[in-house]
Amino acid sequence: TFDLGAGEMTLSFGRDVVNAQFTDGHNVPRINPARNVYSLSYAQDDIVFKLHLKDVEKQNDVGEGETATAGYQMLDTRLTKTFDLSGKSKLKVSLFGRNLLDEVARNHASFVKNEVPLPGRNYGIKFNLTY
Repeated sequence: TFDLGAGEMTLSFGRDVVNAQFTDGHNVPRINPARNVYSLSYAQDDIVFKLHLKDVEKQNDVGEGETATAGYQMLDTRLTKTFDLSGKSKLKVSLFGRNLLDEVARNHASFVKNEVPLPGRNYGIKFNLTY
């Protein structure tokens, strides 16, 4: 995290990897593939911008009766503005976009991954009222 202009920029990176085998050497089924997660966030006063990239590797270490899954990249973004209302009440309005690269992605741990991919490119608006 560091100051940038009148706001604050945060960069982060995460990686997770799971390797799992039974004692007989066979792969445990539905183990998620390795993934890298990159995040950027910029906050200034009552506005927050977030950009999130998840880079998921292919999964070829499959269990019995299971199929491999291709890798994918999932790019999401969100812009949020907070409005102070009367008293302690606040309204947060967020515009978001998910899977901006419109990747055909499959959750390796899903029992229906071959029939039902993750959602394609989509946009939305969210309202969050706290009081």
